[in-house]
Amino acid sequence: MRITRDALLKLAKDTTTKTLAPNKDVTAVFLVGSMLAEDPFMGGTADVDLLVIYNGNPPDEREIIKLSNDFHIDIRYESASLYAQPRELRGDPWRGHTMWNPTLLHQKGRFFEYTQSILRAQFDDPANLLKRARAFSDPARSAWSAMQFEPANVAPLALLAAGADAANAVAVLSGAPLPERRLLAEFPARAKAAGNPDFVRTLLNIIFRDVNVDFIREWLPAWEVAFCTAGQAPLDMSLNTARFGYYKAAIVTLLESDFPLAALWPMVCTWARAAQAGNFTSEHDRAWARVLAMLGLGPLGMPERVDALDRYLDVLEETLDQVAAKNGL
Repeated sequence: MRITRDALLKLAKDTTTKTLAPNKDVTAVFLVGSMLAEDPFMGGTADVDLLVIYNGNPPDEREIIKLSNDFHIDIRYESASLYAQPRELRGDPWRGHTMWNPTLLHQKGRFFEYTQSILRAQFDDPANLLKRARAFSDPARSAWSAMQFEPANVAPLALLAAGADAANAVAVLSGAPLPERRLLAEFPARAKAAGNPDFVRTLLNIIFRDVNVDFIREWLPAWEVAFCTAGQAPLDMSLNTARFGYYKAAIVTLLESDFPLAALWPMVCTWARAAQAGNFTSEHDRAWARVLAMLGLGPLGMPERVDALDRYLDVLEETLDQVAAKNGL
């Protein structure tokens, strides 16, 4: 059966009407993420992202509903209290951009109109732009500071998380934060928009030393096993088995793109989370250790990666200071 964007949008509306809207504590439901684009598919797969605003503490943070091997609904629940101060959302890169232009599927009262009208006022002012950038750059710098004590013992996932923050600090200077599957693929355009294409090279230096596309192809089968093993009892909902095809299709598609190394980001990030799930066998651990050593994310290579993060952040901070000075901030 051919799945179209319209078919997925209908599923989003049906799920909202039948499952979410009847709950008296659901304040609003929004369609967000890639389904807002005209072409949301990557390798023939897509997820349907729903944001549920809940009155009080929601019973769950996240729910995954499998539709097929290639499609699923990803529902995130957040308390309405996080949106109680719309002016503060102007400096919040994730919630601010989410509320800028989602598709409203359900609401009680006029939550959305009130929140969005205040959010949009002065959203693009340089002061708010810098707040959103520093919402990523400051945690990345704090993470780097903590890594200085024992750089050889830095967890790969901690380094990758700091790298994602470092990348998105640049990305939000010209748009919304980049999602995991597309982070490296779309980052070059954001680096160029920020006036420094060299950010791409320095970002790559953070996450791996010299590897080529053959490395990704060689290790893809082992990644598949690792993902499915962790997905059997996922502590992290992003590793739910319903998302396996979603990630694999992205990796395979990116391998055939003009920037094939972009496939490394979703592969390594999900593998690092899988390694922390606690259900790897010794064989899985050995494979992961070999991958880390080849990437330079193991104990021997990690100090170099931490130094690369420092160099990237130095240039990033200079860039943000220049934006501030240019606008008298």
